[in-house]
Amino acid sequence: MRVLIVDLGSRLNRFGGQARVAAEMYRKLRPRFETYYLGYETEFLGEEKRTIMLGRGMFNLSLRRNKLSEMRIFRIAYNMLVVRRLGGLGMSKKELLRRVGEVRPEVVIANSIQDIVLLQYLKRHNFRFKSIYVDHGSLSTSIGGYFSREGIPLTIGSGINAHSVDSALRKFFNFFDVNVALNSNQLSSMKKFTNKAVCILNGVDIKVRRDMGRINAFKKKYGLDKGNFVILYLGRLFDRQKNVSTLIRAFKGMQGDSLRLLIVGEGPSLEEYRELAGADKRIIIDTKTKGDPVTFVYQVSDLFVLPSHWEGFSLTVIEGAVHHLPLLLSDQACVPDLRKSGVGKISSFDADDADGLRKLMLRYHNDKGMRKRAIAVSQRIAKKFTLRRMLEQYSKLINSISD
Repeated sequence: MRVLIVDLGSRLNRFGGQARVAAEMYRKLRPRFETYYLGYETEFLGEEKRTIMLGRGMFNLSLRRNKLSEMRIFRIAYNMLVVRRLGGLGMSKKELLRRVGEVRPEVVIANSIQDIVLLQYLKRHNFRFKSIYVDHGSLSTSIGGYFSREGIPLTIGSGINAHSVDSALRKFFNFFDVNVALNSNQLSSMKKFTNKAVCILNGVDIKVRRDMGRINAFKKKYGLDKGNFVILYLGRLFDRQKNVSTLIRAFKGMQGDSLRLLIVGEGPSLEEYRELAGADKRIIIDTKTKGDPVTFVYQVSDLFVLPSHWEGFSLTVIEGAVHHLPLLLSDQACVPDLRKSGVGKISSFDADDADGLRKLMLRYHNDKGMRKRAIAVSQRIAKKFTLRRMLEQYSKLINSISD
């Protein structure tokens, strides 16, 4: 069976869980299906025999880091004039039809809201396939008003004509043959709009190897020594969701020359974070991740913090657990499926409470017993949320809809 993994969202985001899952499905479903990928080069996937790589272009490269991408009027114009019309795709529509025509996919897996425009276009040109939407963007739970920054890609960018957000969501989800929620809250919300919904929790497969030469190279890169206590955030620099500004404010309230806050990623909030960090030399912001295995970023850290306002099911949480880091998550990042998984108590905090986060980070810094107990919880998370389990469920889903 021919399966096409699509991720147009990687045009503005080459460093995130969505791009990572798309790459993993493209590679790891190969033993079961004839898999292909259509999207942009990311940190996790480049040009290969079965990839249809689109050109991001200098405009999209600069936009990814620009505050313009967060302005409402710019987003309206961008989604109406570019996304909806498949503009700036990085490939002519004629070439796109030719390349997809060579694949003739039987199942297409969409990983971003923008993908629906492409799928609509293909269906208008007589492509016949079953479609799956994976709700990485928490469309089912985080959407705001019709003209909110969250709503614009759906209500204006997708080409869906609707008189309300609810009707737009209903039309969106029912376009697909099945929709995948990443946590039980998403699933419950999704079922208000469609009965074509299932829940598949994310998983990772990382073989942690201790290469002291590489570890020491990373420590040198970040100016770390043996006495440092390193707090890590790794992911998109996108404050509306990831809320790293609260983490920076909380860290700046902590006293101690040995403390370090390591922020690794890219996104439109980069300059905001640099301004907020100011002259505090203990805060290290790294956007140059290409070619650097993420595993070593975890291995030079002592505590993983995710302060998000909303999450589907963060891969970085599981990656932190695989690397046996204590996890400190916002209440929204600590999704109910984590809490109910039987792995033990996971520390969480109010995403808007910088002082509460500061106190929790100090407790982890000062209390070795607390860190040890949290590491045991992480070890259980790593065993439970595996890539193999995730791919088994996607394989069953693909076979079921094709049947």
